[in-house]
Amino acid sequence: MTNHANATVTYGRGGAGNVTTKTKHSPSFEPQTTPSLKSKTYTTGRGGTGNMAKNDFEHPEEARRAQDVDVPAITIPEGVHHTGRGGAANLYKPTEEEQRKARAHNEKVRSDSFNKERSTIRSLADKTKETLTGSHSDDK
Repeated sequence: MTNHANATVTYGRGGAGNVTTKTKHSPSFEPQTTPSLKSKTYTTGRGGTGNMAKNDFEHPEEARRAQDVDVPAITIPEGVHHTGRGGAANLYKPTEEEQRKARAHNEKVRSDSFNKERSTIRSLADKTKETLTGSHSDDK
């Protein structure tokens, strides 16, 4: 019988970087914890003083939320397009119904993105007001 614990395994498309030995056990699961910020201020965005905010130690979730990055929504091609690596066999022409659904989906993505940008502007105004007045939005 073969000892599968030390069997050589290949994966991917080939090459020496895709060869390893198979281990008997999977790595153990370790729950991850979100670190909390310890400094009085934190940064968001790409830098600059406009991206500095006061850290409210009583509301650590706000600092975490400010630093989270949203993944942009995916738009769907509305007309004829290529899939895969190219070539005539990968040309796809959607039906009128698929084009209509793609247009509706893409319009929703654009609308949601615009609304999110507007709420970000409002959040920035609130953050500036809080910094200047030293108050927190929950203090009302």
